[in-house]
Amino acid sequence: MSKLHFVFGGRVKDPRGLDFDLSTIDMVGIYPDFASAREAWQSKAQSTVDDAEMKYVVVHLHRLLEPEADAK
Repeated sequence: MSKLHFVFGGRVKDPRGLDFDLSTIDMVGIYPDFASAREAWQSKAQSTVDDAEMKYVVVHLHRLLEPEADAK
């Protein structure tokens, strides 16, 4: 199984948190490895660097799908 990663972002209520306004979610994409996901995240994050309420994140989908695999 690939180590899938999901990149998304949106407007947050507090720049220090992850409480996203769901009406603003930008689903960037799903990537087969962290390097690809990081590149997509960095591109999106840099394009909104002047907006403190916009945040982009990388979610390790493989950890959600197979949590016991990372514990080994």
